[in-house]
Amino acid sequence: MNGIQVKYTELFTLFVEQLFYQNKVCKQYKTDPVTDITFTPTPECRDIMSSMDLLFKPTPATGGFTVLASVSGTTAGGNELLRFAAKKAGKLTFLLLLKNPELLNFNDLPVQAGAENIYYFSNSVADAAAPRNNLHLAKAATGAAEADSIKTSSAAYTFHSPTPVAPGTAAVKHLLTGAGIAEKNIITQSGASDVFFDLTPLPSGVCQLWINHVLQDEFYYPGNISYGPLFGVVEIALSPLLDANYRVIEADRSLTPGRPQYKLRFVNRPTIWRYTLQLQPNSPLFLEMAGMNPADKAAFLNQLNIVTNDTNVHFHRTTATDTIIEMVSDNALALQENYYSASSTTHDTLSLTLKKYIGDPAKEAVVKANLPYPATGTIDTANAPFIYSDIFLTL
Repeated sequence: MNGIQVKYTELFTLFVEQLFYQNKVCKQYKTDPVTDITFTPTPECRDIMSSMDLLFKPTPATGGFTVLASVSGTTAGGNELLRFAAKKAGKLTFLLLLKNPELLNFNDLPVQAGAENIYYFSNSVADAAAPRNNLHLAKAATGAAEADSIKTSSAAYTFHSPTPVAPGTAAVKHLLTGAGIAEKNIITQSGASDVFFDLTPLPSGVCQLWINHVLQDEFYYPGNISYGPLFGVVEIALSPLLDANYRVIEADRSLTPGRPQYKLRFVNRPTIWRYTLQLQPNSPLFLEMAGMNPADKAAFLNQLNIVTNDTNVHFHRTTATDTIIEMVSDNALALQENYYSASSTTHDTLSLTLKKYIGDPAKEAVVKANLPYPATGTIDTANAPFIYSDIFLTL
């Protein structure tokens, strides 16, 4: 039986690493993984993939996806050739849609990112030391950070200049293609100007505003999309001019062995753990303290603390009244899906116990064992850069 046979091979893969999780990807699962982020090709990307005969394949177990390419023939050296060459300044763009908002808390990301900001990741990274099977897409090899955040604009882009802007001196430049557009309108009053642009003719991508040949602004234009609030975008440039380790396609449209594996790494956020103990009038601890004179009460509080089975995790009391006692960790502790004692030779689960009369063998006793760990639904950023995880207990 005759027929057309089409062969597909891996073009590149992308995987997600979240240090918060024990498996470094997502919540523990028994059957199917449930990821925190969904990757979706943009309409523009789908058109390019269709023209190049590329296939998009999600890989939930790694948190990311693989793109497969149709190939035909080989070079003299035996490297496979793409059936369809990439266009000049070609790129594949994938939207990052957030499925789990708590990711913003338990990952060490900026706590005051602008409402119009997204995270922008690209393979246009200059890091010759990054191995082909572990190519960071964030600007820093350590993981996503504030430097990867960029503001966005709709097709109606406006820039406010505190000084007058003359007609014909402002332009928006699309970085990848080099395309530029002039301003649509300028309104000047009270010595300042508002400059208006219509970005509709431009493809999606990073853009810069130049006025009188001076860079004034940089932003990401997502194009005409309607996916709701974005967490971020990934742009994979197909240019053969990229550094060899980050390059997807060679100048002769061949694919070298050892395909690029791109990584989005998110570091878990360290927070100061703050336990607030609310003492009820009928609680044993409240009644015990109520019968003490001031000196005895002060001594008692000095011997009341949270103890752990990790020699690196310690707490101290910050405030105390008759009904409220607050204790915080001496150091910021990284949020994790599961907690273990770093100093335990048997990798024991981290235990936290509230004890009284610490240091007095005859009287030392447990007030409450198995204190809960911090929840990841909220963090207290009011005193940033000091970020707190609050645990409230009623005794």
